Amino acid sequence: MPLNVVVAGLPKAVQNAADPDDGIWLTAEQKRRITGVAEDVWLEHIPVSELNAGASPQRPPHAIMVETSGAKKEIEIEQGILKMPGLEQLFNPDLKLLQSMSAGAEHLVGIMPEGVVLANASGVAANAIAETVIAAILAQAKMLRERWEHQAARAWTELPARELDGSTMTVLGTGNIGSRTAAIAQVLGIRTIGINRRGNAVPGFDETFPTSGLHEALSRSDYLVIAAPLTPETRGLVDAEALAAMKPGGWVANVARGAIHDADALVDALEQGRLSGALIDCHSTEPLPADDPLWKAPGAQVFPHDSHASQLLGDRQVDLFADNLRRLVDGREFRNVVDLSRGY
Repeated sequence: MPLNVVVAGLPKAVQNAADPDDGIWLTAEQKRRITGVAEDVWLEHIPVSELNAGASPQRPPHAIMVETSGAKKEIEIEQGILKMPGLEQLFNPDLKLLQSMSAGAEHLVGIMPEGVVLANASGVAANAIAETVIAAILAQAKMLRERWEHQAARAWTELPARELDGSTMTVLGTGNIGSRTAAIAQVLGIRTIGINRRGNAVPGFDETFPTSGLHEALSRSDYLVIAAPLTPETRGLVDAEALAAMKPGGWVANVARGAIHDADALVDALEQGRLSGALIDCHSTEPLPADDPLWKAPGAQVFPHDSHASQLLGDRQVDLFADNLRRLVDGREFRNVVDLSRGY
């Protein structure tokens, strides 16, 4: 029996795409990896402009890998993205698997056809994001921004840089991104506290707290890394009280979803000097408006939701999809299955 497969949409931050506007990015080698899963794999790498305009695939797909706005209309402006009408062109009674190219799944959980498994891209970008967070922490501790300014001014000025050994990091979300960030942090001598729903122990963390213990963990923390999925429980969780619970001069990174932290409270904490800095990669409104106060907040680093940018991103997306296709052929459980009731 043939296995019909469709790939549509551009993974955010993938590099060297042949036609990013139409979401065409698979290389010849990546196509071979997908079609090599079984003897009779039919692969269509369809331009999003065609699907968004109402075109149908040549064959009803059994599995799809998509970067799509789904039910979230505000991200339809993203380059190379498959919009909801285009996604609906791929739905059919034979569809078994929707492999999202995004880790977050809140835009898809409410629109899945019955009998179709939703899998996300959790883990694909974990290492790249963790490296970005650690790079920003090191840049602040070693005062690299100030050093570059001094170099530009040809100023020979010694600076009071710090070591990270002995500091403490709380990571909200102990999944792939949070765990990888904690693992690298531990190498640098940072003590790590993980926060998850029940406080379950997770390898790579020195200790874990349930979500209800967030403020207690923050009271001991120099760093907070937000790496949790956006759910009703995490929306607005990092509010003014949470930020105030951190040690004076704390530093915050959000590499998950902008709605998890209170943007106004964060800017206020930066402007008042209660926080020494922040890396904000995700925002409630994207692109971030030019008049948003975060742009000028002291110590803020604004990223355009691309902390996961990597030359390896495309290969990792394909590797995950190919593995799930093999599982489909073999009748085994898929990887990265999203619990539709939880949203992740």
